[in-house]
Amino acid sequence: MTEEIIEVRFAHPRESGNDLTADISNLCTGHEVIQELMRDADGSGAFLAPLRTGENYTLSVRRSEREIAPDMTFAEAGVENGDLIVVGESMIGANYRCAI
Repeated sequence: MTEEIIEVRFAHPRESGNDLTADISNLCTGHEVIQELMRDADGSGAFLAPLRTGENYTLSVRRSEREIAPDMTFAEAGVENGDLIVVGESMIGANYRCAI
């Protein structure tokens, strides 16, 4: 697999219209990207806030609706230059039941 730098946009999970455009390697994994999005590299604040225990961020490609697993590279997920990556939140082990 050949490394390629691609430009993608990340959609914030809570703030509609808050997107971040970034140039990244297609060999970055979902986990690596989430870690970078939570880092305050330039001193202006992190794009993503740290989560509480049991919560995780998820990534998916809007165009294909494919999830990017933590150990999957953006190339493996089929991410292309210009794609919008949707950031979501999930809770580990949460079970919801409805009673009517």
